[in-house]
Amino acid sequence: MPKLYPAFTNKDSARISILRDSACKARRVPLAFFRGFGFITLFILLCLPARPQAIANYVRDAQASIRSGQLVDALKTLNLAIETDASVPELYYMRGYVKFSLDDYIGAEQDFSKSISLFPYLPDVYVNRAQVRSQQQNYNGALEDLSAASKLDSTNADIFFTLARIKLYLKKYYACLSDCNHAIKLKYENETVYIIRGAAELGIDRFDAAVADFKKSIEINPANIYAYIQLGTAWSDKTIYDSAVVYFNKAVSLDSNNIFALFDRSITLIKKKETKAALEDLGKIVRLSPYNSYAYFNRAILYNDMGNRKSAISDFDKVIKLNPRNIVSYYYRGLMKMQENDFKGALDDMDKTIELLPDYADAWYARYEIKLKLKDISGAQKDYKTAMDMARKNNMSADSLITKKKDFLQSLVKLSGDFEEMNTSNSKFQNQAVEITLMPMFSLFQGKAGYNMIELYDTYHKDHYVTGILSLTIHKELISDSLCNKQLEMQTKRINSGAELSDAYLQRAVAFCGLRKYNEAFADLEISGELDSNYSLPYFTRAITRYDLIQLINTLDNYDQQITTIGKSNTKTREQYTTTELEHTYDAVVCDLEAAIRIDPGFFFAYYDRGIVYCKMGNYHRALEDFSKAITLRRNFAEALFNRGLVQIMMGDSQSGCEDLSRAGELGISEAYKVMKRYCYK
Repeated sequence: MPKLYPAFTNKDSARISILRDSACKARRVPLAFFRGFGFITLFILLCLPARPQAIANYVRDAQASIRSGQLVDALKTLNLAIETDASVPELYYMRGYVKFSLDDYIGAEQDFSKSISLFPYLPDVYVNRAQVRSQQQNYNGALEDLSAASKLDSTNADIFFTLARIKLYLKKYYACLSDCNHAIKLKYENETVYIIRGAAELGIDRFDAAVADFKKSIEINPANIYAYIQLGTAWSDKTIYDSAVVYFNKAVSLDSNNIFALFDRSITLIKKKETKAALEDLGKIVRLSPYNSYAYFNRAILYNDMGNRKSAISDFDKVIKLNPRNIVSYYYRGLMKMQENDFKGALDDMDKTIELLPDYADAWYARYEIKLKLKDISGAQKDYKTAMDMARKNNMSADSLITKKKDFLQSLVKLSGDFEEMNTSNSKFQNQAVEITLMPMFSLFQGKAGYNMIELYDTYHKDHYVTGILSLTIHKELISDSLCNKQLEMQTKRINSGAELSDAYLQRAVAFCGLRKYNEAFADLEISGELDSNYSLPYFTRAITRYDLIQLINTLDNYDQQITTIGKSNTKTREQYTTTELEHTYDAVVCDLEAAIRIDPGFFFAYYDRGIVYCKMGNYHRALEDFSKAITLRRNFAEALFNRGLVQIMMGDSQSGCEDLSRAGELGISEAYKVMKRYCYK
């Protein structure tokens, strides 16, 4: 994880106390964060005497949550603080740090920018935003921030360290060395600067200088495993594999679950022909980090070299699932399927390879061979001609295409990108496995629950509503049998007394639906609608009831599984629904929600629910419109933002989708950060 920096120095505090309101006296409030690679103690300035006590309390609570690693809780606390007073720049700075720690770079940049807009005089806020921008590969923006920071404080070592990191990413090794030297001259306190300088030395082939820097880092902090990993990598690149393994072993002894160390050791073990040990390392990596496509790719290559093509193909399946545009995986999987005599599967893979990279001569030649096996002589001849034409165009020899021996081991990928621990006690929240699905539909809720479990809809001044506030929820676990049975008794008494009959039948239908007594629910909803045709809730509730019934039917594995649909002991199977299933379709659900919206065009929950139904129907454009309408009607509609974000990513608009997910995470949908980890910042 990128590091954050001391927010304020003593010199800053003296200057800021002049710049800010003279009545506000600078105070430094320490936040004890983790120290090590990527982390450093963070300080924040808050003019607490001039702020409401509530702000000070929120800050202390957020600090406590951050210290204990409860970042999502810290985020919620800071949201409350900002709602209390949106003019405090330090609150955005803190929230930006929390989002940064959750790998929400979009949200972190927005918060750092807000902090800067409120008070543009703190160099370290610019430094932090530069880190965020560099993570999004916005290097020009990052360099602009660092330039602004250096104008505010040319003696800030953090500025030059961050410049060095960015220039290392950009492979500007000499410039990186210069910035590292400047940071060291300014007494940069963390040993990581020597790791960065050592990596730059390796980049210009100064091996001895690189090793000296890595050892200097270890001398400062013997527990920094990344120095050992860099030393191992340096020796491996020199093909002195025994020395490399010694350093990788040391890193693993310090942290047996470190993905970086295990991965680099596996590459070296493969080169040493220690296949069994390499497989053990790769196997442990995929157990710890199931989304690690690099490990699956390398294991596939290794399996194929061992003659275990079925396992290799299985691992390539996982790579492609994680990265559907990985050209080499389609190509290699196609070659392996051809060797397994799965010519149809091989053809599909070569078709996809050529679709993704039309100029790939090897793929055209491989498809020629596959078509020969499938007796498609005409197609094979066309592909052969194309392959030869491309070979001449790319200055390749025809023999290079015809070579039967393919050295797959040359294709091993080295470490490049984020590896994350998921299945360990050290795994970050956003790295945990997640089943990526839409947030559920909202339905009426008749009980009592905390505000974090329910949402409210204001019906004041709206016609045909009985109460001024509706309570809705997505949490089905709140709808218990005892709650529903209590409502049945209560609403039946209302019906028998003749009071507010339309609403009484509606409420009883909600209870019947909660008990999965769908026939009774539909009967009561029909009566409710007939009694008051301008009441939107019967249509809304019938839509939910239909939808629930459809989901229940779809979960049946066979017709023998029973569904209780009436209150007596007798039951019905799915087979008995065949006469009425056409009545309960997604189209019918949409029609009911449309009726509810016609009566109450401001009912944003109906738009939200209809968006989910459109997703089920595969009509993603209409779903996007409905989620957007719901957000327009309710600006901070977290569930709608989450769902719209997923749909936008699915439709190829990752930028907009990730922005929505960032906002949903800020509003409390913590699953958003897990999804962002998978689909944003690739």
